Amino acid sequence: MLDNYQIAYIDLKGIAVGEVCQIFERINQAGKPLDIFDIVVAKTYRVETREKKGFYLRELISTFRTNSNGSKFLKISDFDYLQILSILIRENIKDSGIFNITPPYLNEIKSEQIEAVWNDGKLAILKIFDFFENHLHIKSPDLIPFRYFYIALATYFYQNKAPDYELLKKYFWYYSFHNEDLLSNTTHLTAHISFLNSAKTEEKLKFGRFLIDKDKLRISSYSSKGRLSRAILSLYSSHLPKDWKFTDRDVIADNFFFTTDKPNLHHVFPTNFITDHPGSNSLNSNSLMNIVYLTQITNLEISDKNPLKYIKDYDVPKEQGESVSKFENVLKSHLLSEDLLKWSRMDIMPDNALDIFIESRITAIIDELKVKLSGIEFDEIDTKGTEKNEEEAQEEIEESPAP
Repeated sequence: MLDNYQIAYIDLKGIAVGEVCQIFERINQAGKPLDIFDIVVAKTYRVETREKKGFYLRELISTFRTNSNGSKFLKISDFDYLQILSILIRENIKDSGIFNITPPYLNEIKSEQIEAVWNDGKLAILKIFDFFENHLHIKSPDLIPFRYFYIALATYFYQNKAPDYELLKKYFWYYSFHNEDLLSNTTHLTAHISFLNSAKTEEKLKFGRFLIDKDKLRISSYSSKGRLSRAILSLYSSHLPKDWKFTDRDVIADNFFFTTDKPNLHHVFPTNFITDHPGSNSLNSNSLMNIVYLTQITNLEISDKNPLKYIKDYDVPKEQGESVSKFENVLKSHLLSEDLLKWSRMDIMPDNALDIFIESRITAIIDELKVKLSGIEFDEIDTKGTEKNEEEAQEEIEESPAP
């Protein structure tokens, strides 16, 4: 079969790259569009000669990923890396011809442009990952609410010797939790880049009014991967939650030595328990307000147990000289009130305990955000049970301008 296989060879001269791509889509991939990263890799590829060294974008990115510290952020998509490079080219190379991060402009990137921004660019990218992991304590790109954060922050960190991390923390939490998606398109992105560039020139930046809807927190879903759900899980992670069984152990760790150490998402009020004992609760047990990070082994030990019962297993008495017990501090690390602990100690809880628990978690989250966004006008609304129409809601949102 191999000896007699006929290999098709097509020699193309003097036609546009777009036409070449169409041919490959029809012949090589049966109509499947070529990935823009593959196209840019092919277009920017340069064979090494005596006069000029070679260039291979795929190898450049691959080497960057493998020669660093193994962070999960290094595994962001090729497309993310390409868009980061394109915006750095746009912002730092005069007359680059790259005006946006959309495929038509990505298709025009030149190898020389990538080379011009790469050394400072890769340092900026590492600073982004360091910011997420070591300043915000977010260990996975799966928790980043907007992928455009990578691009906006790259422009801020690029050739910036004195980044203001307190400003960046406010920036991250403000846009992650704001009632509206304010970084969901390239128009938003351009405004964010301008906003952060102003910070690089030491201008005093002012954020617009922050608005949050309690009901959006209330109905945030355990199964959702939307912007707000990621923001909530990022906040939980950032608060350095401790394990309930081993109270001195961080749940979100950099390295796991046993599979049972991996962090799991645990329902404080297990869903099966609520199904069997619904009481007078009206809220959904799958709300992210009912979720905490625990190690896998602790999560498995709790399983579907009654909260009143399993809390007793972890409610260790205060030691001499302690004002509060270790477990009370553990609950605080999860942004939880002491209601659950009090009910467990009394061995009784209200018929609507889940609802009370969720409402107290909402209050704790909002109080935490007020601290993180200190100095910013902070407004909260609660649309639960209201008949407010979309136009009225939009009017409220528009009163809170983006920067």
